[in-house]
Amino acid sequence: SDFYRLDCASSEDAAPFTARWVLDCSGRSGVVARRGFRQQDDGPRTLALVGIWRREEGWDVPNPTHTLVESYTDGWAWSVPVDDHSRYFTLMVDPHVTGLEPGKEIGPIYRSEMTKTERFAELLEGGSLQGDPWACNASMYSARRFSDDHMLLVGDAASFLDPVSSFGVKKALTSGWRAAVVTHTCLRRPEMESACLDFHEGRERRVYASYGKKSAEVFGIGGREHRHAFWTDRSAMDELYDEPDEDGELDIERLKRDPTVLNAFDRLRRNPSIDLRPGATLTVIARPTIIDDEVAMEERLSTPLVPGGVRYLRGIDVKRVLAIASDHTQVPDLFEAYCRTGDPVILPDFLGALSVMISRGILEEN
Repeated sequence: SDFYRLDCASSEDAAPFTARWVLDCSGRSGVVARRGFRQQDDGPRTLALVGIWRREEGWDVPNPTHTLVESYTDGWAWSVPVDDHSRYFTLMVDPHVTGLEPGKEIGPIYRSEMTKTERFAELLEGGSLQGDPWACNASMYSARRFSDDHMLLVGDAASFLDPVSSFGVKKALTSGWRAAVVTHTCLRRPEMESACLDFHEGRERRVYASYGKKSAEVFGIGGREHRHAFWTDRSAMDELYDEPDEDGELDIERLKRDPTVLNAFDRLRRNPSIDLRPGATLTVIARPTIIDDEVAMEERLSTPLVPGGVRYLRGIDVKRVLAIASDHTQVPDLFEAYCRTGDPVILPDFLGALSVMISRGILEEN
């Protein structure tokens, strides 16, 4: 059948629903994701110990609307406001380090961990804990695959980042938007289904890998300060997430530090003229991307150093640069010609994109 059947039961009755596509947006519950898709991360486990505190006179902080974060020896803590007098205070701990065993009372452990903090412990003086603290699993996970026949895993149902990345909400919103575009495209253009699923799969996998690596870098910074297994074990996960870029989204921050890019930029700056031509290994490939409200196939420039292809760098259309590069012998002339063919851009972005194109073999210097 081309339709899924879902039976939704309540305390009163059950109602069947049918749909051509199913999007699992059920968060950590993973109603569909747990049926053979979810994959627990190999890293250390993380538990969130949560409590709500109230202070009648308010909180002595610079801005009561801001999120507060503090690291300590064997964990880290964060706090967000509920209102002018109440705030969540949450501790991120390793259950093995804190000795939190099944059935063990959470309250004493929560209070004991809070005394290990410095600024939070001081801030909570005079405050009252509202009810009992509770614990939530905050360990990272992803999926063996993020799509199936007419089904997509979305947001936290697809994967969960370490909260230290501070990217979880944006990731969920982006994932939901992309899933909506993918589904819309498949319903309107069934011939694009395979490309759409590959696109969703690649983006979900890349986001998880990218921010897993960024989280490991943050833990590495904390490890230099605290020298504790909580930090060093998590920073050691850095290589686990070092997946290659396969969807044409190059990491601009890494490129800024890339020696080959910097060398190409230095040659552009020092040489009195330029003589550029298309690279010998350059090919044009088609990859799926979002254009307006649909997934469409877009031409990208590919070389062995950029196998996934690239079309834009810092807003610069590399295909347009390639088309006019050999017609100019001066960088300023090339820059002006590019700006005349479309929306103007700033020179630093243009020079950066040109340097990347040379370093990656899209353009060659005669």
